[in-house]
Amino acid sequence: MNDPFFGVREYPVHAALTPFVKCIWSQESAGAIFREGRERILPDSCVELVIHFRDPFLTHFPDGTSAVQPQSFVVGQMKRFLEIEPAGRIGLIAVRFRARGAYLFFQRPLSEVAAGIVDLGDIWKEQASELTERIAMASGMRARVRIIEEALLGLLSRTDRYDHTVDQGLRLIDANRGQLNVAQLAAHLGVSNRNLTRRFQHAVGLSPKEFARVSRFLNVIRCLSDREPPSLTETALECGYYDQAHFNHEFRDMAGMAPREFFNFPGVVF
Repeated sequence: MNDPFFGVREYPVHAALTPFVKCIWSQESAGAIFREGRERILPDSCVELVIHFRDPFLTHFPDGTSAVQPQSFVVGQMKRFLEIEPAGRIGLIAVRFRARGAYLFFQRPLSEVAAGIVDLGDIWKEQASELTERIAMASGMRARVRIIEEALLGLLSRTDRYDHTVDQGLRLIDANRGQLNVAQLAAHLGVSNRNLTRRFQHAVGLSPKEFARVSRFLNVIRCLSDREPPSLTETALECGYYDQAHFNHEFRDMAGMAPREFFNFPGVVF
């Protein structure tokens, strides 16, 4: 991860949470930070829970609008980039959920939080304000990690709605790097296209086709990052894009920049 900001740390995840949680991380600064520059967040196939215990960031959306982040919130599956910017003293802890497990921790279809930032209070109700307050009052970051893990373990113990069909579908999409015919995927899983789409939208927040698009985008980003020098046309064709024009359009839509700009663009995270 390229990060122009300060004090980023990652913590081991409780064994019971590792199938569903990719990482728990924190960020702190010693003092207030303004005009440090924006960080561009690209779609990464994850759902993220963020709790600020100091000053919330600003979020800048692709349509040119901006907003102060809630004190605690969820970022659903992203289809396009976002930009964030510190607006004071940084202090936050965050949970990055894997695509196949995030829905187990939220009491609403993830399609309702996809491609947006949703106040945690709208999802966890009174538990959100209690958790946010406990995080703010905790004695240190290790204590905050324990509080987050206890909350997640409690939610996990009360759910029995694991969708094995969605899990298998996500694994197949990732294994094929997003280059998968959705009709063939549904047939392989023994469900209709409509049924699979409904289950994906509930559990993931995106349709199978949309998730495959994100998976293909992430794969091409990794391939370009690993090649020196990168061949855009060759890589695009290998990664399942029809031609250079198709690749350029998809890349610009999701990243907000042309493929060639990616290599010199400051503060990109994926």
